[in-house]
Amino acid sequence: MLRDQILDLLLPHLTGVAVVDLQEVGTRLCITACTVAERASCPACGTSSRRVHDRYGRRLADLGISGRVVTIALTVRRFRCDAAHCPRRTFAEQVEGLTFRHSRRSRLQRATLEVIGCHLAGRAGSRLAAMLRCPASPNTLLRRVRALPADPPERSPQVLGGGRLRSQARARLRHRTDRH
Repeated sequence: MLRDQILDLLLPHLTGVAVVDLQEVGTRLCITACTVAERASCPACGTSSRRVHDRYGRRLADLGISGRVVTIALTVRRFRCDAAHCPRRTFAEQVEGLTFRHSRRSRLQRATLEVIGCHLAGRAGSRLAAMLRCPASPNTLLRRVRALPADPPERSPQVLGGGRLRSQARARLRHRTDRH
């Protein structure tokens, strides 16, 4: 009971999985987990399926805890899509808030690295990420930043014409000379 409360408090993004084991291996914390949902929806057509085709293991890097690098060994299932019109025969389930397709990082670590990359970029960001126990190379941080959608500016920049700019500069210069 207390163990479950601690896990929910420290690792809220693991609520969609059953934690089977926790092991400390050197300076790493290895969490073994498996999915618990009875059904999964096909990403192509949205049809819900219960038919399990296969199971396989994924290894996800997660945010560090207590100065330890965290790795999640997650067992996920492949489901069969029963819809006749769907081009996909099988699909892998994704755990909400934890996984996304083809990724080796948790959503939380990915979001953290994106923020670090936006603010510090390359080598400085890589050093900070290593201190936070989610190591990433400078190139990885830059790739994460480049993959972000471009946000439109909050407000349009005001364009000053040459005459208006010169008159503002003169006014500032006059103001400075009047004070001395």
